[in-house]
Amino acid sequence: MVSGTIDWQRVQSDRPGVQVRSVDFLGEGWTAWAYLINGELVFRFPKRPEVWEEVEREVAFLAEAADGLPLPVPRYVAVSRDSEAAPHGYAAYRYLRGRALSLSRFSQHDRSAAAEKIAVFMRALHTCQPSAAVAARLQDGKERARAVQALEDVERVVALRLSTGQAVRLRERVKSYIDDPGNFAFQPVVLHADFSADHILALDRSLTGVIDFSDLSFGDPDYDFSSLILDFGEAFTMEIAARYGHANVLQLREKLRYFEMADFIDTIVHGSEYALEGQQDTAWRRLRESLD
Repeated sequence: MVSGTIDWQRVQSDRPGVQVRSVDFLGEGWTAWAYLINGELVFRFPKRPEVWEEVEREVAFLAEAADGLPLPVPRYVAVSRDSEAAPHGYAAYRYLRGRALSLSRFSQHDRSAAAEKIAVFMRALHTCQPSAAVAARLQDGKERARAVQALEDVERVVALRLSTGQAVRLRERVKSYIDDPGNFAFQPVVLHADFSADHILALDRSLTGVIDFSDLSFGDPDYDFSSLILDFGEAFTMEIAARYGHANVLQLREKLRYFEMADFIDTIVHGSEYALEGQQDTAWRRLRESLD
């Protein structure tokens, strides 16, 4: 969606206190486009009507949880599902300053401080106790069922485009995860479920917030480490896990190898309609690299 397809005059009439003076495109994900208005408000425009289930879940959860989380998170000030400003309405929250976290210019001290703040945030999120009404909106991660589906996807789609050796190793790794009951012996917690560098904000080497809770769910707390290892590597992720107080870092390391491949499989098989340009090619490349 380009800005010209949004009726900003309608936005102004919807929100009498908002005068649209500047519009900056922030980016897009699988489910929405985001724009920064007047350097103050982030407007999210869902790509499809069914995305509203995710938006309303996020809005409801953060309304309860924001005050108890140790980093700033979106605080929604407008939710307009039926607005004529855009095909599927919009939701808006107060802008959190910062950019996607990058460690390239961080000193060791900065890295350690960031690891500590991430660990503390994850622990706080994972111990949240949402109200019954909000909890009813959070889907069960169904980790074992998802793994069985991943194995079916491997056989049906992915293995056909891998070398024989790569396909054998992929099947073995997925089956090994499924067959280990210890991988499913966890107490479900509230997950961000897309806890990636893009969604952890930083400014001047200090963390400033966490955004995009679209994938909120109940599930395995280890899953929230999976995007961290993809974006920041094993050493930094294991430092976060140690500061988090993880009880079994060796088991976590093995599970993250599986989660990494499972995410590649999901993007390859289920991202055809929604993945952004280049994401599926990247998933193929990284999957093959992980199997060589």
